Amino acid sequence: MDKLEILKKYYGYSKLKKEQATIIDAVLNNKDIIGLLPTGYGKSVTFQIPALLLDGITIVITPLIALMQDQVRNLKDKMIPAAYINSLLDKEEVDNVYRKLRRGDIKILYVSAERLETKRFLDKIINIDISMIVADESHTLLWSEDFRKALGHIPSFIHKLKKRPKMMALTATATKTTVDKIKVLLELRNPIIVAGDCDRKNIFYKIQKTHDKDRDLYFYIKSHLNLHGIIYCLTIKNVLHVYEFLREKGFKVGYYHGEMESVDKKKMQNMYTNHEIDIIVSTNAFGMGIDIPDIRYVIEYDLPSSIEDFSQQSGRASRDGKYAESIVLFNLKDIETIEYFIDHMDNKEKSSKEINQIKKDRYQKLDSMVKLCIGSSCIHKAVSEYFGIPHKGNCNMCSNCVKSKYTC
Repeated sequence: MDKLEILKKYYGYSKLKKEQATIIDAVLNNKDIIGLLPTGYGKSVTFQIPALLLDGITIVITPLIALMQDQVRNLKDKMIPAAYINSLLDKEEVDNVYRKLRRGDIKILYVSAERLETKRFLDKIINIDISMIVADESHTLLWSEDFRKALGHIPSFIHKLKKRPKMMALTATATKTTVDKIKVLLELRNPIIVAGDCDRKNIFYKIQKTHDKDRDLYFYIKSHLNLHGIIYCLTIKNVLHVYEFLREKGFKVGYYHGEMESVDKKKMQNMYTNHEIDIIVSTNAFGMGIDIPDIRYVIEYDLPSSIEDFSQQSGRASRDGKYAESIVLFNLKDIETIEYFIDHMDNKEKSSKEINQIKKDRYQKLDSMVKLCIGSSCIHKAVSEYFGIPHKGNCNMCSNCVKSKYTC
């Protein structure tokens, strides 16, 4: 079968988007790839189709267990042989995955970067034909500068393999600086960079300057009852505060953060997906790769630390292409929280010079986000041009272009 036959058989479509086809053709022609495709653009297809065409297995490195579960469930629904190995599985279940790999019964395997560093995984995988390695949500590679060191160790795993697999990195949006860092962190060889239009024209952007976030949040949600929404916070403390505040007001709400037990994360994700709750309050641990089409609003309770974070998180709204809203509850005090995180970052694997450069980069990103919040020009234009995509402005879909629309 060729790529279009596979597309039709497994996904029910007869035509690929131009960027999808370019990425698939490039990887089949042994080119390293960086794909920058916005949420809802069909990033997964760009590696799942080559995975089915190539001999051997494709390893997808992804940062979150919830993302693995969601994607593997979707693949199995399509009768595509896929599996994941993570901390939710007991030894017997992991052994069963390894047996299937040896028999050739798995085509796509999802793991975290930390799994690559375990001796047992390397011993089991070393004699298996690995055709491709995909770094999904590859903007998270920058987490290796801080709290997910293993993301920066992916090349050391690749060096131990008998042959270098095809390499692909995918994310929704990235600046030129982030793309350059991805190249270095994955040791990509003259990668082809394919970018889709990152402007989500169906999302209304609003910067809400506020002195009372809880009050403004309450009135907004009260006027948007029974709609699926996500509220993002910078800290677990604020996640729990917002969750308790909304729960006491009678809203159907849950919470999600990185320090929760895996079983509790899964339970909360399922409740949200199944509409048992309307709202999830979360750190950035929730949302990547989660296929929930009808999220109608995303609210930033705390200022995002960068336009990248803002774009990634707002892009989780409206995968169905219908109208949605992305709102930042902006208070200048939020800047102090982000500055604290930047100033207190520590990475013993980095030199003082490297850490100082990372801090400088993060301060520049924070500065760009603050300018977005206090500016008066078209927000869609500002976000697009931040990522190097031209935009004519006058979008009629942001609070700067439509001054009187949608106040909290």
